[in-house]
Amino acid sequence: MQSISDIYFIGGFGTVQWVDVKEYETLQPDKIAADGGEQNLKELNAIFSKPLRKILSTEAEIDDAALISIDSKGIDIRVRQGAQFNIQRLSFEVVKGVETLEEAKRALQEIINKA
Repeated sequence: MQSISDIYFIGGFGTVQWVDVKEYETLQPDKIAADGGEQNLKELNAIFSKPLRKILSTEAEIDDAALISIDSKGIDIRVRQGAQFNIQRLSFEVVKGVETLEEAKRALQEIINKA
């Protein structure tokens, strides 16, 4: 691809918008998302899946909570209640965002400690 003329973002749940090409070309992916994403999620799930399920169960019992994506600002969690699934977003309370697995662990531990 030599030249990008238009970018149209289509996300989940009706999220659609035009993306400025010049802005897009200057962006870099989040370090935490680009470096070892799948392995990072496996490790974070092993440590935090049960505690996250517990803190997300304040209104209704949750059968399972699994981290499915991470970026510098937070995590997306697939939550299962019986046969129903939904995605919940938890934002990190770190101003500059997280860049490494260790920073993500600390940020998640802070969320759990405050719950």
